[in-house]
Amino acid sequence: MKKCVLIFALGIFVTTAQAQTSTTTMEAAPKQESTLKLKKLIQNKKFEDDKEITDTKLRADSGSRSKYSLKFALSYAGPPVGDLGARTQPNPDGTVGVFETSLGGSISGRYRLDSQSAVSVGTGITALTPFHGTERLDVKNPFISYDLNDRMGGVQMRHSFGYAVTTVPNYRSVGQYGSAKYDHSMVHNFGASGWAVGLDTGLDLFFFERDYQPKDRKSTRYHLGFYPQVKYNFSDKVNIYSSLAMNYWNPRSEASEGILRNKKIGQRVGMGIGFTRDIYFAPYLNFYPDNPRWDTTTLSVATVFSLL
Repeated sequence: MKKCVLIFALGIFVTTAQAQTSTTTMEAAPKQESTLKLKKLIQNKKFEDDKEITDTKLRADSGSRSKYSLKFALSYAGPPVGDLGARTQPNPDGTVGVFETSLGGSISGRYRLDSQSAVSVGTGITALTPFHGTERLDVKNPFISYDLNDRMGGVQMRHSFGYAVTTVPNYRSVGQYGSAKYDHSMVHNFGASGWAVGLDTGLDLFFFERDYQPKDRKSTRYHLGFYPQVKYNFSDKVNIYSSLAMNYWNPRSEASEGILRNKKIGQRVGMGIGFTRDIYFAPYLNFYPDNPRWDTTTLSVATVFSLL
């Protein structure tokens, strides 16, 4: 009889323990499922490489393939080659802007929507006349942008839409508080010959908090630029190129918003080196082809690289 009671008690204990374990497991299951969903949501997955875009610069500009990444752009705007001690670069049109020699960089956080598009938010800092005793440090205009890579037939393209808050003193002094921009790049390769042609186009609209004043000089309502180029690719990582800069601007001093003034045509000759898909280095010379002189020819460097 005692044996029966003992066995019966043991059976109740085992059944109760199993029931508690089952209940605990059922309660834990939704928690585990929620945790897995959260991990999947925030994991930094990599999208497939956009093989439609093969141009070195366009690939670097498109940023990392990771869902979340950081993108950096470092640049140096140097003095005229014929006067390496100069503090400023040429400004033959006398327009409002930053023309001091400078060393700067920007950083942006990027969220990739898919293999072809991403949203970025960023800012940066620029040191003016860095090798003559830094004259000023400028916080570069904070911005948000949407980028899209595309291809139509044999033409590779990149679109970028953005808005920036104006913080640079040169522009704040004329009442500018913000700007919107659209940039478009396209490149066509001529088969395996190595030769390619391209066209970059840029439209910038500027917003002001007050009416025009004479002291604002040649401040601009909007700016339109066309930059045709010819490129030779030694490989998929190294190229040389030459491009023209044809720029037009609408002066705020004019009553009509349809008037366009042309700037002096500039030309670049440079090299592009893609160390990896995410690291691009480009030194270049900038001069004025109608009157090429060493004292108006400047050497500059631009870089782009991504992390994560």
